Amino acid sequence: MKLRELEIGSIVRDTESSQLFLVAAQNHPGYGGTTLLAKHIVEVGCMDSAEPGETAKPVWQQRSLYGSNDYGQSNLHQWLNASDNHWFRQTHLLDTPPEDPYLRYGEVSYSGREGFLAQFSQQFRQALLEVEIPYLRRVERDLGELTAVKGKVFIPSRTELGKGNEHGQEEGRMFPLAYDPTAYKTVPTEQVLAKYGRRINPQRPSAAFDAPQIYDPKYGWWYWVRTANMGYDFLNRVASPYGALSYTYANNDSVGIRPALNLDGSLDVVSNGKFQEIFTLRES
Repeated sequence: MKLRELEIGSIVRDTESSQLFLVAAQNHPGYGGTTLLAKHIVEVGCMDSAEPGETAKPVWQQRSLYGSNDYGQSNLHQWLNASDNHWFRQTHLLDTPPEDPYLRYGEVSYSGREGFLAQFSQQFRQALLEVEIPYLRRVERDLGELTAVKGKVFIPSRTELGKGNEHGQEEGRMFPLAYDPTAYKTVPTEQVLAKYGRRINPQRPSAAFDAPQIYDPKYGWWYWVRTANMGYDFLNRVASPYGALSYTYANNDSVGIRPALNLDGSLDVVSNGKFQEIFTLRES
């Protein structure tokens, strides 16, 4: 069977990784191939770190304290598309790595974390499709422009997740998977839960303000959406494990990461004998 023949919602796994993905779309407009969305939160971390070199700005322009919501220049986009430990490169003069003291809580640094793609087989990485990822970039208060960044792995937009359009502007097209709301339940894996799980994370007085966007002990973490809040230059959208949409600071280092990617649909897949619902990329 070919990857492109799998039904929406099928579970896919690479032979060299424990990460599970859901088939979110087939030959999706703007992407092509087979679009996969991580079944679980794969890690925790900020979208983008604070940029303290910036001069004082109005309250809606505080990247110096809370990071930037420009997805194309974010730390997270770099990490998702990297495969080594030395992945951070400045995308602009004020750019900083995702580490303390540039994080909201200083609990989850990932500047030294191995790039997301390191865990996958060579076949899997070679089959990844580089695409133009559309996203809404804030240009002034309550005004954004649609632009794009190239990448093989990305965070889904609110449009793609079926959660409406920011300021009426589409960021891509809704994934067919989004028509099944049960597909968006994100119970954390045992490994992620053991590594980060607390009722309120982190243990600081200010955490009470962010608690709804941090961790739900029953369902898991809220996770990043690449859509920016157009009112402020440091707030990014986040999705809940039970369907809600909110926003938080770009440098909030206690938010889940749930990426998507596109693979060549002509790949062979076989059913795993132990887990019939899991399809595994066939090794050459």
